[in-house]
Amino acid sequence: MDQIQSSPRKHVRCVLVVGATGFLGQKIVGNLLRHSDLSVRAMSRKGPPVDAAPGIEWVRGDMMEPASLDRALQGVDIVISSANGYMKESIEIDFQGNRNLIEAAAKARVGRFVFLSIVACEKAPEVPHFHAKIMAEEMIKAAGVPFVFVRAPAFLDQSSDYIANAVKGGRFFAVGDKTTRWSYVLTDDLAANIAQAAAWPGEDIANQTIDIGWRDGPKSQQEIAATIAQVTGRRLSIWTVPWGVFSVLVRPVRLMSELGYDLMRMFLFFRRGVFVADVATQERFFGPAPTSRDAIMRWAKANGLKRASD
Repeated sequence: MDQIQSSPRKHVRCVLVVGATGFLGQKIVGNLLRHSDLSVRAMSRKGPPVDAAPGIEWVRGDMMEPASLDRALQGVDIVISSANGYMKESIEIDFQGNRNLIEAAAKARVGRFVFLSIVACEKAPEVPHFHAKIMAEEMIKAAGVPFVFVRAPAFLDQSSDYIANAVKGGRFFAVGDKTTRWSYVLTDDLAANIAQAAAWPGEDIANQTIDIGWRDGPKSQQEIAATIAQVTGRRLSIWTVPWGVFSVLVRPVRLMSELGYDLMRMFLFFRRGVFVADVATQERFFGPAPTSRDAIMRWAKANGLKRASD
């Protein structure tokens, strides 16, 4: 009598997503659900959202409450953090909150920490949230947790997409000038890359720092506007806020808005022309990087901006 041999069961690794309810975090969770060898746990301070997709284990946790992080990390193999505080509440979450999460991850002996960082953050200590990223990178290294730093450039799209809204009105708002180039990413692509970093089966991705960008390199705002005009068939007028405005207002704004100061410092950093991704490691692990035109075409389609014939 022939014996039927069962195939070995695939080990299912548990991934905790911190920042799961954010604009990018929701996309990361969606990408993780496509990997059958991963179970997805999502952390939220308020519990699951009303439109939560099936197949996700939701846990309550707060980056400023270490005990809640210990509970959330029980049985976790991989942690992903796309959380940020500077855009929502306070930059303190990006400093102390990250410290709490890193310490909890080290205590839980997670096998991989996929941390969303920022391209060239080590070159911008004057930008608070960039500085928070390099500080977190250094803490993760010091904690001895195997890591993957996925460094993002500027987002082409946002939850409230001011570029798309302006394009619908025939305008493109530029920061500083039309010619300085810096790197961009479409958040759909960034979320997919972060999920790939978590799901990567081998250990060769351990302790890698991976810039994310476009195959054809950084782009000026004039080049972005021209590509948008080409793929949408719309005539765009470029409205530019000159660098001098940011230079004059950056210090007074700090008295009124922590976020406004942070963003102005970031824009002035862009002026230096060093906010540029090196996509070599991205392409090594994740395949060919998209081109600017490909990303902008998909962005335009998602926003209902593409030509009717496309």
